[in-house]
Amino acid sequence: MRHVLLQTSRLLAVILIPAILAGCHSSPEPQFRFNRVALLKQEKTDLSEGETYPADYQQEIGNVLTALYGTPDQPRFPFPLGAEDPGHEVLSLENLERAAGPVRTDKLGRTAGLYRELCSHCHGITGDGFGGTAPSLSPYPRDFRLGKFKFKSTPLRRMPTDEDLDRIIRNGIPGTAMPSFRTLTDEEVDALVDYVKYLTIRGQHERRLIAELGNLDGEPFMNFDLLQENDPQGQQVDEETQAENLEEFQAQMYMVVGEYLGEDILSRWVEPEDEISSVEMAPAAFRLDHPAHSNLILQGKSLFYGKANCVQCHGETGLGDGQTTNFDDWTNDWLKTAGVSYDDPASYNDFLQAGALYPRPIIPRNLRIPVFRGGNLPSDVYRRIANGIEGTPMPSSPTLSNEEIWALVCYVKSLPYENEGLPRDELPVNERVVD
Repeated sequence: MRHVLLQTSRLLAVILIPAILAGCHSSPEPQFRFNRVALLKQEKTDLSEGETYPADYQQEIGNVLTALYGTPDQPRFPFPLGAEDPGHEVLSLENLERAAGPVRTDKLGRTAGLYRELCSHCHGITGDGFGGTAPSLSPYPRDFRLGKFKFKSTPLRRMPTDEDLDRIIRNGIPGTAMPSFRTLTDEEVDALVDYVKYLTIRGQHERRLIAELGNLDGEPFMNFDLLQENDPQGQQVDEETQAENLEEFQAQMYMVVGEYLGEDILSRWVEPEDEISSVEMAPAAFRLDHPAHSNLILQGKSLFYGKANCVQCHGETGLGDGQTTNFDDWTNDWLKTAGVSYDDPASYNDFLQAGALYPRPIIPRNLRIPVFRGGNLPSDVYRRIANGIEGTPMPSSPTLSNEEIWALVCYVKSLPYENEGLPRDELPVNERVVD
């Protein structure tokens, strides 16, 4: 895998030089929003108070990303997407083209511009979670650029599978503003899945480039002047010098793509299905009609208040009123910057001006309401307990056995139906609530 990535990245300089030159010029097309929040965080981390990086760096990163990924109307991908390239396993350029751009009908009569039509008003053109409706929504729409997804079949710090993203698009997320798009065709959902991955990879690459600013010592990522046919005095550069300049530029391109993208970002999307965590078979007592079902509920209750320590966040009554002052990773990404405090709005006003959404604590799930954002199936709840929820304080549970996880699932699923502290199976018949 690494060999293929490196070989491919060496070809990119030749393949993308025309695109890079085109990317250096302004365009009337819609543009991706630069990640000014990440830049501000990096400035506060690397520089003295009041200092900023030269504006040239922002322009340069924008040019590089435009060259590599194109624009919202004309997407590209950093790898040629040939059958032997890793990009081929990640997404389809045809899908990108169908999801991108203005709402329209393509030459085959198919609806195109799907992301612009269905997703951008919440997630934003850039996938930064800052669409027009975003500030008024709770929770905020997902910012894809952090490369984290909450509800998936893979463990923490692993990318979701296509099926995971497909499921979210089709089913929506209960209890949030994310609706179901079940009426879309398979091809349309596939196009949106690939476009979400595209925006995520682009956003991760942008963050990586911004994070490298402190290591450049004032030097540019890529010296675009090396591609010019004339020197600063207007004299034509001889062929030998042009060849040397091109070789130097290729080396710089290799660093920008092969070193700053490479296995750290792209390869994590190759075959994430291999990382899917299994859901072990539920014990027989999980069945409502099993005589030991009530005992399994009580075992789960004991774990909830004891070994699993669910009570710390979800509260003594399961109402989600335990630990209510935590933040998710999308907020902590900048809120934990030195000198920034949630209790002092003046300390993060510059982040809000840069494009951050106002910080809101992440409230644990109210388990008395039978709505689970990651899915209501027992297997969905099992995965949330076993794997945790990416980007949130909800941890994985490596110390719990399969039976203990199922006992917790059993108890959690029973909580909406408890009355006076008794599981529903122990209530008098005339007081039981039927599913």
